[in-house]
Amino acid sequence: MRKLVIAVLVVVGLAVAADFGAAAVAEYKVAQQLRARLELPADPSVRINGVPFLTQALAGRYSAIDIRATGLPADPLRDVAVEATLYDVDAPLSEVISGTLQSVQAARVDGRVRVKDSDLGRAIGIEDLRIQRPSDQEIRELLPSGTQSTGNATPSNRAPIRMMATTDLAGQRTEIVGIGIIEFTGGLVQITVIDVRLARDDVGAVGLPREIRQLLRKTLSTDVKPGTLPFAVTPTGVSVETGSLIVAGTARNVTIGQAGIGVG
Repeated sequence: MRKLVIAVLVVVGLAVAADFGAAAVAEYKVAQQLRARLELPADPSVRINGVPFLTQALAGRYSAIDIRATGLPADPLRDVAVEATLYDVDAPLSEVISGTLQSVQAARVDGRVRVKDSDLGRAIGIEDLRIQRPSDQEIRELLPSGTQSTGNATPSNRAPIRMMATTDLAGQRTEIVGIGIIEFTGGLVQITVIDVRLARDDVGAVGLPREIRQLLRKTLSTDVKPGTLPFAVTPTGVSVETGSLIVAGTARNVTIGQAGIGVG
């Protein structure tokens, strides 16, 4: 009985290894094809989700595929990440093996463009810019009524943002905090800083002269073009995560032939 159990475990282990190996080969083939099709500087990351892979491959239908390309330029940005999750993907095995992907289609695609705070800071001349979501207290006291709370990270047409940076004030390096709103409109992410305070102050205790506050608000407020979403996805909202801004949208019944990434 023990030998039988060991034999079964060995067979299962070999089957799992074979499944992972086959998935890795398919992911590599898809990554190569997407790199050539999108004219990317390097292979994008491709992950075929769902197990077992071979069952999905033989059926020609995959539950979800994640694709991510990084380090893309979108002037003045230099390090944009473009991400997509494809759901209910129809892909003939022959095309996956060959990497042609001519008739591959997804029932739904969630597309995202991610802008890192370091890249945004470089573009607007703030070396140590840090981005995060404001606290609920900051939203209540400093932003217009109706602004979504920090617990809601789902992209919408506007979202709260907290920007931290170090600047020279009266000859001293001082950490400041700007609280504002980001919106996506006309192909641009618009950042409007509503209030600026010293980082050590409590919410509402600004502690800065009016003229300096206005100058800092103008410095932190900016418009930036993040590039277009992949797979012909139309942007529908923005959100803020620690360290990055995200523009996102959803498209349906999309083919790999619509995989353009309009950055540059």
